[in-house]
Amino acid sequence: MLQDDGIYMLVSTKGVEGSRSDGMLIRRCGFSLTTPLGCEIMGQYRQLSDGFWHASLRSKPQDDGSPGLPQRGIYATELDALVNLWANRRRQDLGTRL
Repeated sequence: MLQDDGIYMLVSTKGVEGSRSDGMLIRRCGFSLTTPLGCEIMGQYRQLSDGFWHASLRSKPQDDGSPGLPQRGIYATELDALVNLWANRRRQDLGTRL
């Protein structure tokens, strides 16, 4: 676990077998059929083959309730990707991008 504010957690998945990312932003929520573990994945980050870092973050629902397109960003460093995911976790809108 990299960061935890009681609602959101930023966790590293480096070295986790089968993982397609280097880390995830997770939000704690109530237990339900759609969230049986009491949490949902809000975003992720991973290193690209060219050395840059990709991060994506779930967008706020649209006015009609349908899910919005995820916010995506490319960053020069892992720290940039992490900071943008963490800093924008409540706004659900990624900040500064390359």
